[in-house]
Formats: sequence, C-alpha cells, structure tokens
Amino acid sequence: MFVKKIQITQLVIKMVLLLSALLLFVFSATVVSAATLQLNPGSGSYSNGQTFTTSVRVQPDGKSINAVEATLKFDPAVMTVVSISKTGSAFSLWTVEPTFSNSAGTVTFGGGSQTPFSAASNLFSVTWRAVKDGAGAVSFTNASVLLNDGQGTDVYQTSAGANYTISPAVAPAPAPTPTPTPAVESKPEEKPKTEEALVFGDPPRAPEVGSQVFLDPEIWYKSTEGVFNWTLPFDVNAVAIEISTSSENKPELNKKAILEPPVDEFRITKDLVQDGVQYLSIKFKNQVGWGAVLNRKIQIDTTAPEQFEVVVKTGTTPSSFPLVAFEAKDKTSGIDYYELTIADNEPLKVTPDEAKLGYLLKELEDGTYTVKVVAYDKAGNLRESSKAVLITAGWIKPVEETEEKSFWSFINPLNIFIFFLIVIILLQFVYIWYERKQIKQKEEKLRRETREVQDQMEKIFSALRDEIYDQINMITKRKRLSKNEKDAVEGLNQALEVSETLIEKEINDVKAILK
Repeated sequence: MFVKKIQITQLVIKMVLLLSALLLFVFSATVVSAATLQLNPGSGSYSNGQTFTTSVRVQPDGKSINAVEATLKFDPAVMTVVSISKTGSAFSLWTVEPTFSNSAGTVTFGGGSQTPFSAASNLFSVTWRAVKDGAGAVSFTNASVLLNDGQGTDVYQTSAGANYTISPAVAPAPAPTPTPTPAVESKPEEKPKTEEALVFGDPPRAPEVGSQVFLDPEIWYKSTEGVFNWTLPFDVNAVAIEISTSSENKPELNKKAILEPPVDEFRITKDLVQDGVQYLSIKFKNQVGWGAVLNRKIQIDTTAPEQFEVVVKTGTTPSSFPLVAFEAKDKTSGIDYYELTIADNEPLKVTPDEAKLGYLLKELEDGTYTVKVVAYDKAGNLRESSKAVLITAGWIKPVEETEEKSFWSFINPLNIFIFFLIVIILLQFVYIWYERKQIKQKEEKLRRETREVQDQMEKIFSALRDEIYDQINMITKRKRLSKNEKDAVEGLNQALEVSETLIEKEINDVKAILK
C-alpha cells in the first residue's frame, strides 16, 4: 500500500512538472520582449573640468537585430562632448556617422551590421567634459531598433538614460574608470533535479529550397546575385546557413552560421561565392535538435573562355578550298558551342567535336573573307576570335554564270580520264568487230571449199562407180561365172553402196559444223 502511494505521488509530480512546462511555453510565446538602449555607466559624480567616458549600448533582449538609429540629448551648459570613438563597435556600416553638436546639445548616429546579433553590444563611446556644477542628464530621442526579418520591424520600446552629478573642483583627482555593465542575459530555467526534461517529436526534415535565379543546380550560371528561400516549419527555432565547397558540410558546427531567430531566405552576393562548384548548406533546429542538412549545389562561372586562335589550313592543290580549325578552352564550365560567321552570312552553330575536325570553306568565289568565331561556355560567357582568309580555289557558280565557256575550261583531270576511257571502249568494240568479221570470212571460205570437195568427190565417185559397173557388166556377160566371180561382183556392188554412204555422211558432218 505504501509503495502504491509513492508511485501515485511520483505520477502527480510528473503531471505538475509537465503542466508547468506547458504554461511556461505558452507564457513565453505570448510575452514579446523588446529592445532597449542604454548608457554605461548610467550615473556618476564628477568634478568640474573633469573628463569621463560613457558607452552607448543596445540590449536586443534575445532578438536578432541589425540596425539602430537614435539621438542623445544633453545639457551643454553642464557638460560638453570632447570626442566620439567607434572602436569596438558592433556596427560595421554607418548610415549616419556619430556626430555631436555642443551648441544644440545632441549626439546623432545611425548604423547597422551585415551580421545580425542578439546579445547586448557596445555601439560607440562618448568622452564628456564637466563644465558647470549641477545635474547632467542624458536621454535618447527618435530611437529605433530594427529586426533582421527582411522587413525592418522596429522593436524599440524604451531606453535607460543617464544622470551625472557635477560638483565643484576641490582637488585634482583622476577620472574614475567606468565599470562596464555586464550584458543582461536571460538565464535558462533550472530544471528540477529530481526530473529529466521531457522532449517530444522528431528533428526537422531537410529544407526544400527554391530560387528564381538559380533554378537548376545542374546548370551553370554567370550571375553571382540571387536569393534562396524556403518555408519554415512552425517548430523551428534556429537555422544554420553556410556556403562551402563540400557536399557534406555541417553548417551547425560554425557558430557564426547559426541564426536565432530563424530566417526564411538567404541572399548570396559576389563576396560570398566564387567561380566553380559550391554548396549552400542549410539546416533546421527545433526543440528536439538539429535535423537533416540540405547541401544545394551552386555552379557559377563568371569568366569568359581563354583566348584562342583561328587556324587556316590550305589545300595541297591550287583548286582545293582552305580548312578552318579552332579550339577554345574554359577551365570552369567548359565550352558549350561555337558560332562561325563568314563575311556577312548568317552564323553557323558548331559543336566542339565538329570544331576539332575543322570547317571547309567551300563554294566561295575567289577573294578575301573575314572568318569570325565566337566561343560560348556553359554559363553563357563568350570569347571572340577572327581571321582574314584568301580564297583562290577557282570555284564558279553553276547557275548564275551565263557566259559561254571555252574549250579549255573543260580540260581537267577528270574530263581527260573520261575521254581516254571512252576511246579504249571504242577500240575494244572495233577489235571484236574485226575478229568476228575474220571468223565469218574463214567460215565462208571453208564452206566453199567443202562444197568444192563434195562436188569433186561426187564426180570422182561417179566416174569410179561407172567404171566398176562397166567392168561388172563385162564380167556378167559371160555365160558361165564361177562362184568366186559371182561373189566378187556382189562384193563390189556392196562396197560401192557403203563408200557412197560414208562419204555423204562425212560431208554432211562438215556442213553441220559450219552452220
């Protein structure tokens, strides 16, 4: 039972602490602190004729400010200004240089800083001289303290003037050394020793950054002025912004890069970036801690390509056209393309690969031409080079020329080659025709001789046949023939028939070949 009571008591304590934390958060969110102006020291006693120094300070009360304007009013009959010093000032820029007028009793100033700050800081110091017994009061008028919110919001609320007592001079005494007033800094609320701080939620996501100038991180730009902006989540209480050459930069490690309260834009200038690849590193912080980092690439090239020369390469023959070659170099972004202009013609776009091969100046009449080449890098920077080129290739326009051409205008190596080729082909045809004619003549002669042989053979065989028949008739007129004689007569008749057949066949074969 006792243990259960202890557990209940601890639970009640935790609920009370949690409720207190919530109330403190609500209260701190609703109460708006304001900036104040101060004089340090705010009071003091000084002898007549004595000099003393006071510091003009600003207390932003935790707000991020970057500008202050005001006027100090004092009684010149009691004290006057000897000098003003800006040594150790939080301001690097002055819209109104600190000036004083002892006749009007005023000290006027206006200044600012490129780096916002939120801690109590010295602006400048004033050295006074006591000139009359009495009370010397110093107050602020026409004062304004501007936030670093892009809108110049005035957060000035009040000021703490000073009252100095001037007494008669009794004896020389050293001027008291002003005691610097320590900056008023809010102390964090001490956490109860019995409980741990309760933190809810997750760290912020990486910012989503946009820009109207630097639209694409993969494109090269020649501009060095632009604004990056983003949306702040409701729970972000700080932002770290830094430009570096590393894609893995951690801006929260640089205390100067941390801005409290957070901002939703960042302007880059030529003082912050340089030619090459850089990264805008941005990181959010909430009550849990630092979130993911965004390293946004920025590619800048403000330098034109290097000087280059247009080289003209002439042909090996008088009728050859010259070749123009060129190659520029750009160390940062590289060459994107070229524009080639011949005389007053329209420029031709040439790629870097085409430029390495060269451009042939063809179909140009004889004369002198100016060849201009403009090299562009990937950021749009350009470099120009030109050269005069003499054309002596002998080119003639094929259409516009109307005068009659002489015989000698056709004499060139190509036409000579074609002429000899035609002559050789004609001679070949003549030779073939002559050979075929000779063959036909030989065939005709052979046919005549064959016919003559046939006629002679027919005459000879006819006479031989008649003679044999006469002999056979003489033999057959005998009354009684022996068997051998009869066989001989029969063999002669058969031999004649066979011989006549064979001779006729051979003659017919020769005729068939001749056909």
